[in-house]
Amino acid sequence: MAEQILSQNEVDALLKGVSGGEIKVSEKKAEPESVDGVEKYDFTSHTRVVRARMPAFEMVNEKFCRQTRSSASTLINKVIDITSEPPQMMKFGDFLKNLPLPSSMNIFQMPPLRGNGILALDPNLVFQIVGSYFGGDNRFATRVEGKDFTPLEQMVIKKVVDLIFAEFTKVWKPVYPVQFEYLRTETNPQFANIMNPTEVVSLVTFAMEIDGKTNNFYLCIPYYTIEPIKEKLYGTQAELIETSSEWVVRLKNHVMGIELGITCVVGSAEISVSEVMGLQVGDVIELDRKVTEPLDVCIECVPKFHGKPGLAGKNYAVEILGAVKRGGKND
Repeated sequence: MAEQILSQNEVDALLKGVSGGEIKVSEKKAEPESVDGVEKYDFTSHTRVVRARMPAFEMVNEKFCRQTRSSASTLINKVIDITSEPPQMMKFGDFLKNLPLPSSMNIFQMPPLRGNGILALDPNLVFQIVGSYFGGDNRFATRVEGKDFTPLEQMVIKKVVDLIFAEFTKVWKPVYPVQFEYLRTETNPQFANIMNPTEVVSLVTFAMEIDGKTNNFYLCIPYYTIEPIKEKLYGTQAELIETSSEWVVRLKNHVMGIELGITCVVGSAEISVSEVMGLQVGDVIELDRKVTEPLDVCIECVPKFHGKPGLAGKNYAVEILGAVKRGGKND
C-alpha cells in the first residue's frame, strides 16, 4: 500500500490556509500576446472572409422552389408550398450541432465541382411527408425523439430526395452545369462528418408547408466547392444579361466575317441520260425561264434574292431586285 504523505488533518489545514489567504498561491502568468512585435496567430481559429450576398445563388434557390412545388405535390398527393431563405455562411461543426435528431442527412456530390454536400431533412418533415404519401392527414404529432427511420420511411424519403436533386440539377444549369448525385444517407452526425468542423459552408434553409404545418430541410454546400464559380454566384441578373449581350455582340462580329458562296441561276431543264449522251456541238437546251423573268441569286445553294443580269465594266454582274418571299414574308 502506498505511504500516506499527508494526514487528513494536514490536508484540511492546507485547504483552510489557501482559502483564507494565509498561504500564498503563485498565479499563472499570462502568455504575452506578442513577442518583439510579433503577434501570435492561432491557425485553428481561422475563418475565411466571405461575401454574404450571392444574388445568382438566391435566384437559383427561388427558381428551385417554384419548380419543385408542383412535382413534389404530385409525388405525395398534397398541395405543397416551398420557400427559401438567403444563404448563410457558417462553420460545418455549428451546422451539425444545430441539426435535430434523428435527421435524414443525405450526402451528395456536385461533379465537376469537388467536395461533398448534405441535404438534411428535419425529422418532423420526414414523418409528415411519409404520412402524406400514404394518405394520412397529419392531424396527430409524431414523437421523433429516439425514433429511427424504418426501411419503408427511408424508401419514401429517397424518392423525395431524388426529386429534389433532379430539380436542383435543372435550375443550376443556366448558372453552371453540375450534377447533384446521391451518395448515401446517414442519421448520425458522427458518420456525416464529411469535412473539417471548422470549414466554412453555405447553408440554405428551405421551408416546406404541408396541410398548414411547416418544417424545414437544409442544403449544406462547402464553400470550397462553390469557390471556383463564386463570381457567377455573386453576379446579379442584370450582370448576367449584360454578359449575355456582350457575348451576342462578339458572336455576331465573328458570324459577319464568315465567307459565303454566291451563285446566280439562269435557268434549269430536265433531260434524260440518253439525251445527254446524244448532245452535240450546236445543240440548244431550252431552259424553264423566259428572258424577261428575274434570275435566282443563291447563297450557299439556297435561293435568297431575285436578280437581273447585266455588265459591270467588262465583268458579268447581277443587280439585286429584291428578296425571295417565303410564306408571304421577305427573308
